[in-house]
Amino acid sequence: MYGWEASPLVIVPKDKRLRQANNVQPIGICKGGCNSLCKIYNKTYQICQSCSHKYRYFGRKCDVPNCTTISDGANSFYQKDGKFACYACFDSWKVAYKFCVWERFVEERHLYFIRPKTYVKALEQGIVSEIPNPVKFDEVAECQFCYEYKRINVPKYQLCNTCSKPLQYHGEKCSIKGKEPCPNDAYGFDKNESRFVCKECQGVKTRYKIPSYHIYETQIRTITECQGCGESISHNKEEGSHQCTAFIDHDHDKKEVRGVLCNGCNISEGQLKDKKISFEEWGRNMDDYVQNPPLSKSWMQK
Repeated sequence: MYGWEASPLVIVPKDKRLRQANNVQPIGICKGGCNSLCKIYNKTYQICQSCSHKYRYFGRKCDVPNCTTISDGANSFYQKDGKFACYACFDSWKVAYKFCVWERFVEERHLYFIRPKTYVKALEQGIVSEIPNPVKFDEVAECQFCYEYKRINVPKYQLCNTCSKPLQYHGEKCSIKGKEPCPNDAYGFDKNESRFVCKECQGVKTRYKIPSYHIYETQIRTITECQGCGESISHNKEEGSHQCTAFIDHDHDKKEVRGVLCNGCNISEGQLKDKKISFEEWGRNMDDYVQNPPLSKSWMQK
């Protein structure tokens, strides 16, 4: 049995229940545990809307596999399409997956639950610590890392979204290999491919719509010579540089990756494409130009 009858809430006698006036919810002291003066949505037990979500499915277990959350008066539960989910799972289904097909969401949620433990090294090194009385998710408070007042993304350690990302897997390295293994620190964990990735590699995969990190490291990061001029190139940034010397070349019209070029060839290809001349004709003209410079006559040199 689960629900209102299974909950420890006490039914308010009918003669003492708050009455609704002019179609407006009555205001009173919530008896669901928050003890706040607010609008009462359930007059039988005299509880607010927030507490109502915590007790209406009391004793019910979250329908998402691997999730062990049970409605015990501390966790909000929601129901949609016959599926019961705790606040964390329901919010993920609603916000991140836009109420996609339940089976697909369950698969994604499963990958989320089996991901590596978070904040392990950050806790070991004392960079973060648990907060005794954490604020609520998305509540504005002082981030315990940057010390700025922002919306809190991780209440347990009171971290904002900006700080929680790099600290989540602090100390881990990007798993992308190839001829040149990526030296960057991991920015996150890709659940679908079960690997740590840095922000740069994540950005390249997204920008060029590369199907997988495996393809990126075996088909792109193995190319260390410009496929235009043969110059040595690198996919890793040198210390002090803003970008690496390897540039992924893609067709802007077809949105397809074509190869890897050096900066010079990448720029030249793009500029030449805008001219009304073929690559072959341009090559012949330039060869003739170099072999027979039109202004190299002796009278021009005096």
